[in-house]
Amino acid sequence: MGCHVTVVTINEERHEFELSDADLAGMDSRKAQDWLGQEFEAAGCLPTNPVGKLLLADKILCLAKTQKEEAFAEPTPWVKSFVRAAAAAIGRAVLTIDLGNHSLGY
Repeated sequence: MGCHVTVVTINEERHEFELSDADLAGMDSRKAQDWLGQEFEAAGCLPTNPVGKLLLADKILCLAKTQKEEAFAEPTPWVKSFVRAAAAAIGRAVLTIDLGNHSLGY
């Protein structure tokens, strides 16, 4: 099952990523969550939840916000890895990462 990922920037620009089964091969949900967790820590991101509970959605949204909008227009290797990990971690056919509204849609 491939995945269509859309990243909507704060300026409401939409960037589309089409991932095939081959693109997602070797990246199961656990590996994807581990990658997101490591990158979250490496980027110095902080949990947005006041109780400190770190949700998968928070990791994805906070990490996406660490990138300049241009990185999604001309995807860097990190953005490609990020989109792959987000898609694998969520495990849905469609994923929208909306940075302006700080939300994920499936």
